[in-house]
Amino acid sequence: MNLMVKILFSLCLILFFEVSVFGQEKLNKNMSELEVKYMFSFVRDTMDLDMSHRINEVMILDLNTNSSIYYSEGFMKRRMAIENVVNIARNSNTSPEIKIADLPKSAIGYSVYRENSRIYVTNNLYRDFYTFEADFPKWNTNFHEKKDILGYQCYRATVLFNKKMYTAWYTKDIPISEGPYRFKGLPGLILELSDEKGYNEFHVIGIEKKQVEIKQFQKGIPITREQYIQKREEFRINPYPGRAMDKTKREKLVESNKKNNNLLER
Repeated sequence: MNLMVKILFSLCLILFFEVSVFGQEKLNKNMSELEVKYMFSFVRDTMDLDMSHRINEVMILDLNTNSSIYYSEGFMKRRMAIENVVNIARNSNTSPEIKIADLPKSAIGYSVYRENSRIYVTNNLYRDFYTFEADFPKWNTNFHEKKDILGYQCYRATVLFNKKMYTAWYTKDIPISEGPYRFKGLPGLILELSDEKGYNEFHVIGIEKKQVEIKQFQKGIPITREQYIQKREEFRINPYPGRAMDKTKREKLVESNKKNNNLLER
């Protein structure tokens, strides 16, 4: 075997090894089949009717038949920007300098992870992250209305979710029991969803085949949903406990929390 043949043979072995290892790593990961993007439009204060005060956030749902992860696109960009600054600082052996004002903006900090029939919601309160497990909503699908959304034939369904009545439009053309936030369990993917007063609206803005790893971003302190709501209300009444803060500023925070009354979990 001459030298050139030996070199080519060695390169082929290296390439085969790298492809095999990469393929095995990919096989060992829980990969998505689709990525769905929603525009989540909502109000913080249900007494504020000014449409310009509505908040719009692009939300991402990476999913396959058995699992999914739902999160804010802005939150992910913010997280990646922070990780990038930290990695640069680590490689240069310097202290990371993070300018909050320069980071991507996000109004949503929670994520929802599904593994088969189990749903986990993770959110943070002050310094800690908490995770609670929740059930699938109980849907009413006894309707005959249909409508077209992005070329998909969709069917109507309703559900009473945390004291609000929601209407969903789902398609059987994508027969995966998925949707935004905890709105899962229908015989197809939810493409539109809103409560009866329009305080929370989800509209699909894109669907594409995409393979990304599905995993929990943060495993918070295990807690029940009821315990989470109790802790959240305690924080709203007494924001940033233990932190030195001007009395007037704290009172303004408490008042602002009172106006933030359109909560998905209540």
